[in-house]
Amino acid sequence: MAVTVTLSTVPATAAREKYGTTMSLDLFGPSLGAETLPAVSKVIEIKSAVARFGAKVRAAHPEASFYVSVSLAKGSRKPNGYDAARRGNELGQENFVRVTDGRTEPEMQARVVSALPGQAGAGA
Repeated sequence: MAVTVTLSTVPATAAREKYGTTMSLDLFGPSLGAETLPAVSKVIEIKSAVARFGAKVRAAHPEASFYVSVSLAKGSRKPNGYDAARRGNELGQENFVRVTDGRTEPEMQARVVSALPGQAGAGA
């Protein structure tokens, strides 16, 4: 069964922190564009559409950092595997978010020193 899907951008940023990466979405920020796909029946079609749409927006706005929002038409049935793909970040929605290094200088230096052969903590 086919479903209508709307793709849009949401301003987003991500920072690599000491114990992982955090992403922030500006849900009320300006969108850089939207596109509606009239008949999608498979998750792979959504994934491909997200990649095409994101690349098109990135070409028009090379410095922008954004998340691609995927909305299914109300009352529609989701394609098989959609929820699992979304939970597993397999749709590629976050591929257009720019990641900065939010770690402090001492944290980064400690990682470099501990990775050097013969240094305390090497190989740990």
